[in-house]
Amino acid sequence: MLRSSVPLLGSTTPRLWTPPLVTGPPGPCGCGCALTPETSRGFGAVEFANDPLGIEPIPWQRWLLIHAHELRPDGKFRFRTVLVLVARQNGKTTIVEVKNLWKMFILGVGLVLGTAQNLDYSEESWGNAVDLVEATPELAAEVVHVDRTNGKKALRLANGSRWKVAAASRKGGRSLSADDVNLDELREHQTWDAWAAVTKTTIARKQAQIWAFTNAGDDKSVVLNDLVEKGREAVESGGDGSFGHFEWSAPDDVKCTCGRPGKRHTVRCRLQDRTAWALANPSLGYTVTEEALADALDTDPEGVFRTECLCQKVDKLAPEWSVIPQDDWTAIIDPESELVDPIAIALDVTPDRSWGSIAAAGRRADGLEHVEVIDHRAGTGWMVARTLTLIERWGPCAVVVDGAGPAGSLIPDLEAAGIEVVKPTARDHAQACGSLYDAVVPPKDAPEDWRSTLRHLDQAPLNAALAGATKRDLSDLWAWARRGVSVDISPVVAVTLARWGFQTRGHLKKGPIKLVGSLMA
Repeated sequence: MLRSSVPLLGSTTPRLWTPPLVTGPPGPCGCGCALTPETSRGFGAVEFANDPLGIEPIPWQRWLLIHAHELRPDGKFRFRTVLVLVARQNGKTTIVEVKNLWKMFILGVGLVLGTAQNLDYSEESWGNAVDLVEATPELAAEVVHVDRTNGKKALRLANGSRWKVAAASRKGGRSLSADDVNLDELREHQTWDAWAAVTKTTIARKQAQIWAFTNAGDDKSVVLNDLVEKGREAVESGGDGSFGHFEWSAPDDVKCTCGRPGKRHTVRCRLQDRTAWALANPSLGYTVTEEALADALDTDPEGVFRTECLCQKVDKLAPEWSVIPQDDWTAIIDPESELVDPIAIALDVTPDRSWGSIAAAGRRADGLEHVEVIDHRAGTGWMVARTLTLIERWGPCAVVVDGAGPAGSLIPDLEAAGIEVVKPTARDHAQACGSLYDAVVPPKDAPEDWRSTLRHLDQAPLNAALAGATKRDLSDLWAWARRGVSVDISPVVAVTLARWGFQTRGHLKKGPIKLVGSLMA
């Protein structure tokens, strides 16, 4: 059996990494290496994280700060380029914030430059760091100026150190000279244009470092794939150069062995190997849970799970987001979004009845729309009881089930339990699909200030469903296709119908408005 009853902790050390130049007795790093405060300035970065920032780095974060800031005998940083590969949601952003602020406040570097393919990501990291500084009196006293203008965000200290944010593009960072460059999501660089523009800002800086953070990509990730190949070769040869390669990933041979495309992986499938999860997820047992990874494995296409959660390169990320573009869907994420009463819920199941979904839709306190998956589980036997609980707790304005779809078989039991079920026609269903699309994707003639009024929580089952969803023609309209898809689309069908239910029934519910918040509990 691949599962263990003993809770797993993520691997502190990467599976593949550039060893230190210094040798000797084990030092205070704790991994057995000989690095000390005299041979790595990273120990100082860890101390800065503890005090004054009040952050206790996860063991792998501490390890990386120490190893990536190794010094040469002349006192300069050994690594000019640091490539960090690690699975999603393991705490890369914390390292960026601690490292950048430490270099500004303690080392007094001239310029820190943050970049990402999506400018919002680098601006968010910058914003988190500014919040940290402003919440720490001794650091806040050193701030001269904070520019919060979108696209021009910058932090400047009394010692002259600056942190600017720029887009990862062929123009990003040109004309600047930077001491520390951060490139997030390197997997998204499909040409060398941004790399050429941003990294060359460090050429004239003697102590400069380029930090690239990412999980694995696919064949389109041309920059990442080239650097990984060079980094692995350097590791194999002893790694005595200025390129630091630090890769938390599952071995390349960890892949599906149960041969069930589009189905739930069996317990003996190699993808169920928790020890492989720990190699790619160093925050496992700290901020990442086995339950979350298990849910991702159950809902993600294999390629998505392997790149996002195992940090493995695949030939192609499947599926292809052929209906709603991924960028448009990502742009309306709000993890803090919450519903207010009234709400509508909808149920849907897969054709083989192996999975079921219940979703909710409504509005937030600020008037924006909100959709979310309330529950997504194997089988269908749980759905009627769960619906009764939700009705008792929230009193939705509508409970929607497509009577012509696989979930139609639930209607007799729902009605026998006293639930009034709203049954959309085929045309209602198709119009609901088109309405969801229109709410997310900007029209071709959209004005520059067009903004979607819909928000979602960035839930894995819903993301995976939209990634693999395709259309089926329905007269002059279209609806979500159930045949010929390799993913469970019940989450997106449920969300689509819940939103339709709210739009057509939300005005009928009377009474005081109460906060609903998260429906997942």
